[in-house]
Amino acid sequence: MSLQTAPRLVNLTQKQQPFVLAYLLGVGGDTLNRDERELLLYIGIVVWQIMSQGDLPLKKITSEVLEETEEENMKMLEYLEDEPEASFIDIVEKIINDYPQPEVLIYVVEALMEEPEEGVLIRDENIGIMTIYLKTIIDCFDK
Repeated sequence: MSLQTAPRLVNLTQKQQPFVLAYLLGVGGDTLNRDERELLLYIGIVVWQIMSQGDLPLKKITSEVLEETEEENMKMLEYLEDEPEASFIDIVEKIINDYPQPEVLIYVVEALMEEPEEGVLIRDENIGIMTIYLKTIIDCFDK
């Protein structure tokens, strides 16, 4: 994305999906560093653009829908944390295989797992929670 395109897309997101933008800018509290927040925002806007390409227009996401969806995803994450290691991998594969938007979720995971540019700090321990935040956005758009 060019430097000229980014502000335009952020402004468009603010107009069309203000709660999504607020969510992307606010999640993670002090856990995420600046580079991780920028990556989360970038991927979140790309997800919104991908989901906008569907046959049906996207609903305007509300704060209530975001909160409910995030809570569901956090419960799923808590469940997965209690699973033994081998079972965890099987469950993650099942989630992707049974997910209504597998290509979008796979894009998110691959984008987060990419080697960052030199000087950009994306910490491995935050990739999981960033995935959950972005999955929340996908889930909201898919409802």
